[in-house]
Amino acid sequence: MKTEKAYIATLSSYLITLLILLISTFASAPDNDMELWLYLASGIGIWLFKILPLLLFIPGLIKRKHSTTAWLSYMSMLYFVLAILLAFTPGANVWGWAMAASTMVLFIATMLYTRWRKADLKEQS
Repeated sequence: MKTEKAYIATLSSYLITLLILLISTFASAPDNDMELWLYLASGIGIWLFKILPLLLFIPGLIKRKHSTTAWLSYMSMLYFVLAILLAFTPGANVWGWAMAASTMVLFIATMLYTRWRKADLKEQS
């Protein structure tokens, strides 16, 4: 039961992190329509570059592998450090703090899922 809750928390915080990265990428759209199309095209490329390391974990998350979530927890700490660095820069917006919070939840959820999943597998065998 607690393993399932940790898995749901992992997936939720993972998706929230991806969403925050998307919103923060497109937060300051230009007013001109011609520039808007260029901004959207380049913004999608920038967003994909930001989330590329996180996309590598999707197959393992679908298969519910505890080793994948362990590696995701390490990656989430990298994103956390970057979010904290961005949050403390002059002129920073709320997205840095939101990113720091979501990656912290992602880290805790992945660590709990990894621990509890390994215990469940050990108990089954």
